[in-house]
Amino acid sequence: MAKKILFSDPQALPNAVIDWRAEGPFASNFDDIYATKGDAVKEKTHVFLNPNNLSQRMAELPADKYLSVLELGFGGGLNFLLTWQLWRQQRAQVRQPARLIYTSIEAFPMSLQDLQKCQQQWPDLAALATQLQSQYPLPIKGFHCLEFGDVCLHLILGSAEEALAQIQGRVDAVYLDGFNPVKNQAMWGKKVMQHIANLSHADTTIATYSAARLVKENLAQAGFEVTTQQGYGQKRNQLSGLFKPSLVDTKPAYLPPWQQAIKPLPAGAKIAVIGAGISGCYTALALQKRGYQVQLIDQGDQIAPAASGNQQGILYAKLPDSVTLTGQFHQQGLQYSLLRLAQDLDPQYWQANGLLQLAQNQNEANQMQRVIARDFPSQWLNFIDAGQASKVAEQRLDQSGLFFPQAGWASPRDWCQALVDQLHLSPWLNTCLTDLKQVKTQWSLGLQGDHSRVEIFDGVVLCNANDAKLWLPDLDLPLKAIRGQVSYVASQYASSQEAPVRVVCGDGYVTPPMDGYMAIGASYNLTSSDRAETASDHEDNMQRLKQLLPDTKLTAKDISHGWVGFRATTPDYLPMIGQLANGEAMLANFAHLRKDKNYRFDKPMPWLAGLYINAGHGSKGLITAPLGAELLAAQISGEPLPLSQYVAAGLEPNRFFLRDMMRRKR
Repeated sequence: MAKKILFSDPQALPNAVIDWRAEGPFASNFDDIYATKGDAVKEKTHVFLNPNNLSQRMAELPADKYLSVLELGFGGGLNFLLTWQLWRQQRAQVRQPARLIYTSIEAFPMSLQDLQKCQQQWPDLAALATQLQSQYPLPIKGFHCLEFGDVCLHLILGSAEEALAQIQGRVDAVYLDGFNPVKNQAMWGKKVMQHIANLSHADTTIATYSAARLVKENLAQAGFEVTTQQGYGQKRNQLSGLFKPSLVDTKPAYLPPWQQAIKPLPAGAKIAVIGAGISGCYTALALQKRGYQVQLIDQGDQIAPAASGNQQGILYAKLPDSVTLTGQFHQQGLQYSLLRLAQDLDPQYWQANGLLQLAQNQNEANQMQRVIARDFPSQWLNFIDAGQASKVAEQRLDQSGLFFPQAGWASPRDWCQALVDQLHLSPWLNTCLTDLKQVKTQWSLGLQGDHSRVEIFDGVVLCNANDAKLWLPDLDLPLKAIRGQVSYVASQYASSQEAPVRVVCGDGYVTPPMDGYMAIGASYNLTSSDRAETASDHEDNMQRLKQLLPDTKLTAKDISHGWVGFRATTPDYLPMIGQLANGEAMLANFAHLRKDKNYRFDKPMPWLAGLYINAGHGSKGLITAPLGAELLAAQISGEPLPLSQYVAAGLEPNRFFLRDMMRRKR
């Protein structure tokens, strides 16, 4: 359903070329300075924070609301650090929860080393700078979601025009901080200003150090009422403005009804999340962070009773050698999960010391070479031969492959528990959903078990994997259960030559030991519904181990126990994330899809108000469910989305129903 465009296609970007001079960092690419040395803090405050009236707006922001700032030109991060500092000062006085969403675009990101050197100039911001540096991403094109409590930084690496077209959400204040318009015309052009206008509303303010005629005219043409103010220091003038929708009559670009922003639920709404796996636990926490009353419900007697209940899961992205939506989502999801694990989970329950993805044949090796040709940073991805792979794993390996230095493994069940420990309300376990009915704009849930009752919620999120389809028969959600069995071998039975120090995967996978056991898996059975361990699957897992580690002496007799789970997958192997719609109404509203899939509809999407889904993550849930939960929570609350419109559209949960209409199957 998504329009195929190239932005967010993961690939390495060139770092900024910086000449360190007495007056500070100098951008060789643009023959311009980043900020005035010595007075940079005062300069940025005068040029950007004050004209946008941020101090007052932050202080007066109601509880559980958000303030959205957009910046063009992240540079050394000074504007972000100053905005974050002001936010902490003002919200400390209010003492009510709220969120700052700061979106910044940078086409030539500084290296971490240059960023650290640059930020040493501002000792008063050192504590915040250290936090930023700990999450600062490698120069990979696309969206990067960095979280610092109630402050979220969406750092988008790429050109301004491309990036702006992929942002979905409201912007309250704008910083135009690109290099000199004469030397960096692309960032100040008409299309860029129009994209900013499309994200603005009647109270959106804008500020820039530039008073160039070109900038003033382009802002005015986009609908900003601009005034000239006194500049900072030797700069005579600067500009500030307010968006006036009445000044423009252009309409934003057409989006199909199913890709348009949904109506947010009001702050404080009561939401039930069904399913306590990684998807449900993360969704519950993401919604709670945005001020919702969240009740997590699961029919099992413990957290992560189903597919998220295994002891060890691996974290890696199977990257394509061409532009795909899956590659974009998996790349960002892996980066996001690794950042979240560092904040959510004790190190004994996860490791990010590297993962080897071995080529199973020459075709796979050639495909991996094409992936590497896309020039990922070496700190993130490398292609290594069998000899190098053997050294990395400290095992003899026969295949070449990709090495992800920052990937690894995590315990899904412990991660889920760590997330639940942060929830305000205790989960309702041993509680089965038996009835789901819409009552006007709310939902009535019939529950049986330890919390038997009929309960009314403003919203419901289905995170219960394959069971989600049971409640929406008219949508016929194409969720399929795939059985997986993992085998565990006690490390006391495996010699040091048989336990890899890093995850090794190919047709199967093997992990370093955790709590005395190494995990070997996993089977992939499309037809079986057997929940009991089978000897044949254990034998198959040992064959997978032999392919990965040819010197292993382990056999099925060494297996101490196993684990069986059922992955929920979709036909395109991407999850379904978003608000669900009424099937009969879609058939009526969009009947013309059967004749013309590109037809422009003026009828609205018949959303099922307050009913959402985050399911179908398959075997990649550890890298897709957390970011997917943030996406869904942003949609429900009306925040700017943490990933591109292109990717969000590709995860829209009604896409299979609409595709069937296009193919005349409905």
